[in-house]
Amino acid sequence: MIRLLVFLILAAIILALTYFRFKQFPLLKRMIISGGGLAAAAVALLMQGTYAWYIVALALVGMSFLAAFAFAKIITKERQEKLRIVEERREQKLQQTLKKSAALEKAPEIETDEKPMSFGMQSIDAEREEITRG
Repeated sequence: MIRLLVFLILAAIILALTYFRFKQFPLLKRMIISGGGLAAAAVALLMQGTYAWYIVALALVGMSFLAAFAFAKIITKERQEKLRIVEERREQKLQQTLKKSAALEKAPEIETDEKPMSFGMQSIDAEREEITRG
């Protein structure tokens, strides 16, 4: 009975710490990590009095694997969602560039007969004299 009481006290402390201390991680990930650890500890606590130590250790490992599997599934879903968003953005960007290129092709070209003025320094021919003031 005392073990169960100590377990409940530790569980409350761990859940409070994971909720308030690790704000940079999403709530679901925090609760899966802390809940998986608490579930493994609870199973081990309940099995400790009736089963051998190696079966309890095996249950701990099994519950830890179960929590890790749930965590991996969530990460996989997040990655797929990010990839879907990236693909949608890529498609939108492609559609925008196609619309812009189609609009540029439809615009009539302006023909000019004038020679374009060049800006900047121009080279001086060797035969031509420089005009200097003075």
